[in-house]
Amino acid sequence: MPSHWFLTRHSNPYIYVPNLIGYLRIASSLAAFAFALRSATLCVLLYSFGFICDELDGRFARKFGQTTMLGQVLDMVTDRLSTAGLLAVLGILNRQWYFCFLALLMLDIFSHWFQMYATLAAGAATHKDTESQSSIVRFYYQHRLFMGFCCICCEVLYLSLYLLHFPHFQTWPTVPLHLPPSLRQHLPGEEKGQEGVPLALVIAVLAVPGFALKQFINCIQLRTAMQQLVATDRDKLGQQGQAARSKLDALSKAQ
Repeated sequence: MPSHWFLTRHSNPYIYVPNLIGYLRIASSLAAFAFALRSATLCVLLYSFGFICDELDGRFARKFGQTTMLGQVLDMVTDRLSTAGLLAVLGILNRQWYFCFLALLMLDIFSHWFQMYATLAAGAATHKDTESQSSIVRFYYQHRLFMGFCCICCEVLYLSLYLLHFPHFQTWPTVPLHLPPSLRQHLPGEEKGQEGVPLALVIAVLAVPGFALKQFINCIQLRTAMQQLVATDRDKLGQQGQAARSKLDALSKAQ
């Protein structure tokens, strides 16, 4: 792509390519949730489109040299709110599990916002530039494939659970797997009287390991970020105390 292309030669961050993609992600997520209770297929397509755009905005930011603080915050906030919206929809559709989805929502927001403030307080550019005390948190942010695997598993699990709420996706498509009656009786709705297992359920089960890893990392991230913030506060208090002592010493000498 030529370097004189309009979207790469101007200096207005509001219309940088990655930020335009970010706005598109917001619109896509809102549209997905608008159809969430009416059209499962359309909701999943729109949400998946926004999720794919999440990968593209970072690539374009690096390609065009358009990395900005606006884009970084836009990316993180859109990530968190998109996931929060999907968990809210799951809570509405599965009221017996609403507290679990609410807890996952709160953990996701808490851990990432604490991480962001802890890294910014330490002078990092983004929450991904971490010097966390936890090796697994550092590994998570330093290895994009591992981070992508965990994030994709989470989103795939949530979308699969969403689809399983609708009878159509409980009966089609299916995977020819034989389950003993003791397990089959726990399958939801119309799945009990059919051959095979719903594809959405199989995908959900396969996504569980990555999902579990992501939640574990969120917990560790929250703990280490809190520790980092406390350490920063202690350093500031120590500096203030040292400054106060120096001032008192100066006054004593003056007298």
